[in-house]
Amino acid sequence: MSSLSNSSNNKREVWRWPLYLLIAVGVLASLAVAGERLAAEAGSKTTLLSLEWGQLKDNAARNGCTVEEALQKLTKDEAGRPLVSGVVYKEPMLIDWQNGGYLQVQTGAQLLNDVRVGGWEIVESSSDAQTEPLEVFNNNNNNMPNLPVAAEAEPQIDNNHNYVLCYDEEQQQLVYNNLQYKTSAQNVLYTMENAEEELLFVVGTTYPYTDLTSLGIGFSRDEAELIQSFGLGLVLQVRSWPSVDEQSLDFVFGDLRSLGAQAVGFNDNDLPGVQQANWPELSRRMADILQAQKLPSMSIEFFKQTGLQTFLQKMDYNMVRMHPVSEGELPKLSDTRLQERFALAANERGMDVMLLRLRSGQSLEDSVEYITAVRDAIQAKGVTTNRMTVVPDMQGHGWALWAALAAVWAGGVLLLKSFGLRKTAWLLPCLGLVLAAGLLVIGRGYLTQKLAALAAVVIFPYLGVASAARPEGRSLAASILTLCRITLVSLIGAALVVGTLSERSYMSAINVFSGVKVGQLAPLLLLMIYLLYQIAEEHGGAGYLLVGCWRLLQKKVTIGLVLLAGLAAAMLLYYMLRTGNTAVGVSDLERSFRAFLDKVLQVRPRTKEFMFAHPIMLAILYFGYRKQLWPFVLLGAIGQVSLVNTFEHLHTPLAVSLVRTGNGLVLGALLGVVLIYLLKYPGGWLLRKGQEVARLAAEADAKEESQRVG
Repeated sequence: MSSLSNSSNNKREVWRWPLYLLIAVGVLASLAVAGERLAAEAGSKTTLLSLEWGQLKDNAARNGCTVEEALQKLTKDEAGRPLVSGVVYKEPMLIDWQNGGYLQVQTGAQLLNDVRVGGWEIVESSSDAQTEPLEVFNNNNNNMPNLPVAAEAEPQIDNNHNYVLCYDEEQQQLVYNNLQYKTSAQNVLYTMENAEEELLFVVGTTYPYTDLTSLGIGFSRDEAELIQSFGLGLVLQVRSWPSVDEQSLDFVFGDLRSLGAQAVGFNDNDLPGVQQANWPELSRRMADILQAQKLPSMSIEFFKQTGLQTFLQKMDYNMVRMHPVSEGELPKLSDTRLQERFALAANERGMDVMLLRLRSGQSLEDSVEYITAVRDAIQAKGVTTNRMTVVPDMQGHGWALWAALAAVWAGGVLLLKSFGLRKTAWLLPCLGLVLAAGLLVIGRGYLTQKLAALAAVVIFPYLGVASAARPEGRSLAASILTLCRITLVSLIGAALVVGTLSERSYMSAINVFSGVKVGQLAPLLLLMIYLLYQIAEEHGGAGYLLVGCWRLLQKKVTIGLVLLAGLAAAMLLYYMLRTGNTAVGVSDLERSFRAFLDKVLQVRPRTKEFMFAHPIMLAILYFGYRKQLWPFVLLGAIGQVSLVNTFEHLHTPLAVSLVRTGNGLVLGALLGVVLIYLLKYPGGWLLRKGQEVARLAAEADAKEESQRVG
């Protein structure tokens, strides 16, 4: 009779096999994408350890040496190994050149006074003229052709204008060109001479004084050549300007490759022209100029720049990512903390450029030790620091997306079937598949990708836990194997995310996984409903739950109950705050513990997985969730949701995510075994003692009650 029953069950369950096949196909397609991504990322285990050029010059001056002497000490250590490998060169402003003694900026009143005192007189002048469009991309450097000018009939200095005093014609022309192309001001060139036949080259402008001093003035070719002579990679950061058009874009970006630039980023909050109505055309022009020179652009971690996402999209995400330490952060970070931060950024977030700031007042010898320690910390993670690589050129595959959609559809059917649904279990996933196909047809494939990935991270952690949770216990070996099986099912969701979203835009962190909070809460909510559904089925239906809820509402509110509810709410809040791309800060103790794990394991597992969720899951698999223990299934499921969330961070190298997941599972299983034995022996003894105390208390209460009644 039993064999007949089993045969009947097998026939009823035959519909599952096509679903399993679709899931397997989706996983295989995703693994193929994962293999391609692993190969692409394998060549990116390198970063450009860089200093900021302006700060480097200031540091050299403070130490009483030339920039060349400072570079000789900072580019190689005592053993002759490379130290600093790059320079981030921010476009200087006129005020920077004035502070460096290269020129002077004066008001008309100041210049008139100097003319009277110094006996200067204007010997030649020229004024603005209409310029012809540039036929080729040019930059504001020595190769830039001078703008055509017309003779000034009666040259004079205007008290209401501002003037830039230069010491040679080349510098004068550079200032003039920047004003002509970047502003709408009226500009005039003057040559002045005094009685000693000394010459002064002046640019007069109607541009306001404050705006004038903060105007970007281009990059020095001599300084760029000096940087390259030391074998250093050069990364440029361009400043924005007020009047952006195609000519000014050609002027600013047109010949950056000749300076030796390896990547080009932006310095300000807003990209050039982003506030203008013709921004789409300007961003396309900018992208075309850089792509013609085969120059990648750059994003700066933690620095949101308006217009960058649009621009990088037009660059086809040909870009590098820079991890900086700001001047405000530096005094708050110890050397040890700084080393940890750079090592993690290079290894776990795949940063292509590392901008290390020197500490104020450091001697060159101290700076060498400081940089050496950071370099060694990065290299200890297996990342070299000698060159920069761009974000791998991964592109999405239509066949992988369709395979993932089919797997998600099959998973959705299995999820709904677990609640006893019949026709609806097939209908709702089909509607979802039709929606996805419709989005693809109308050109909204990115929405299809994001929805498929979100569905995968909700469905498969739920299926993994729901298929294994039961009231009865298991042996220890069976519990460990079941935990591994649950993890494999959860990782199906992770694999589908990788297969769906492994594209350059996600791997650069410009696009991110959407719905992180939903992906964290939805599987736990579904599991709670499923467990309550199972409990109700075992006790005769939904009426059992209604009666249980009614009895719960009738209970007296005790201090213990309030404390328990408060603890549960606090745990849920903390869990959500510590989830996603941003999280609440960590304590110094936790940070030290993390650093220890990073050092020992190379990749630190998530604390909530191996110290909390995995041990609880193993214990609940061993003991079963009989009686009132079902909430512990939800606590254990947090680990499964968390490990899938690890793969939602597409900018993290895939190998790092795999190692983190493996480390968390192994450590969690070991701690879970310890927890089981603690609960089984010391915990069992305490439970028996507690039951004995409760029995004695109940007997005492009953005796007291009988005496009172009597």
